[in-house]
Amino acid sequence: MKQQQRQDTKMHKQVFNTLYLLRIVISNTRLYSLDHPKTKEMIAKTLSSLNKTLFTIRELTILIIDNDLIINNRAIRPEESDYFSLFITVLKQKNIGHVSFKRGLTMRELTLFLSDLSSKSATTVYNGPGISSGKLGLKEDPHDNTPLHDPLLFSDGKGRNSRSDPELIAKLKSLSRKQLLLAQELYFSIKKDQNFDLRGVQDSMSSFVTLFSRNLNPLSLLTPLKSNDDYTFTHVINVCILTLAQAESLGFKDQNLYDIGITATLYDIGKGFIPEEVLNKAGALDPEEQEIVKEHSAKGAEYLLGIPEAPKLAVLAALEHHIHFDGGGYPNIGRSWKTNIVSQIIAVADTYDAMRCKRPYRRPSSEKLIRELLVRKKGKIFNPFLVDNFLSLLSRNKQ
Repeated sequence: MKQQQRQDTKMHKQVFNTLYLLRIVISNTRLYSLDHPKTKEMIAKTLSSLNKTLFTIRELTILIIDNDLIINNRAIRPEESDYFSLFITVLKQKNIGHVSFKRGLTMRELTLFLSDLSSKSATTVYNGPGISSGKLGLKEDPHDNTPLHDPLLFSDGKGRNSRSDPELIAKLKSLSRKQLLLAQELYFSIKKDQNFDLRGVQDSMSSFVTLFSRNLNPLSLLTPLKSNDDYTFTHVINVCILTLAQAESLGFKDQNLYDIGITATLYDIGKGFIPEEVLNKAGALDPEEQEIVKEHSAKGAEYLLGIPEAPKLAVLAALEHHIHFDGGGYPNIGRSWKTNIVSQIIAVADTYDAMRCKRPYRRPSSEKLIRELLVRKKGKIFNPFLVDNFLSLLSRNKQ
């Protein structure tokens, strides 16, 4: 545990140093020409730092959400954000919402990218094998001129809209049913105190994410609830689908999207520690039972810490998915705690799917009522940006 924390701290410092050099080199390229010795020196240092980082994590993904910088799914701490205000400003000026640096990045690629960033006349920035970037947001018009390589298109690579492809939807539904059965096995392994084996979920998620990267309506993939006994597992898979749809619309892709899918399958694993009579109680829970339910977040996170194959992101999401955007909710770990962006995405999906499902103690809520609640709780329970993005995603996919 301590060794892992030391490794995480070391990696955080390395990533921080890389971003700091990027900030400096952007300042230099705005002040001096690319041929200036100082600029060349700083680009070389930045490339060296980037490649050192990419040797360990393969890909460094940067997202801009509002004025927050999200690095490989983790928000930069508030006390660090001032260091990168220029970086955020420059990216926003170019209408860039996400940037990914990949292993194999060359000096030529980094120079071209920085040249376009620093140029007042350039309206686009360089994209290549080692660097990719794009807008943060959903595509408004499927017939506009946005380049096909933009990962936010969800096209099939041939310019076709895959939103209503029956064959693809059938394949994904089959995979989601497989995920549901695998999720059941994982949750039951806790009940039976058996070994926790993630391999099946990992293999299935890899196939799911590969096919999911299309312009599909996530609502068409949701699994209907057949019985109250299946609620926990059906709900988890539906939350996973809605979370993946949101994450991809924000620019997450490849390994990051895969990790988010695994995380969204495991986020509620702590429910395995709740007695069945409490979990499936037909009526309202009494105060003591409510406290038992609230324990599932911490218990789930603690359990996943002991599973080496589980992404560390899953530990955070298990702990944080009931912590509100304003710091309320549970577990109460202080209002200064800033929850992970993926935990915030899951919180929106979790509420949406829970409200649309019939439960023994209440009827399903209407789409209108769910939307009204999400909007009403913006800035309190939910990240306002993510609520707007989620509702926009659902509306556009219904067209």
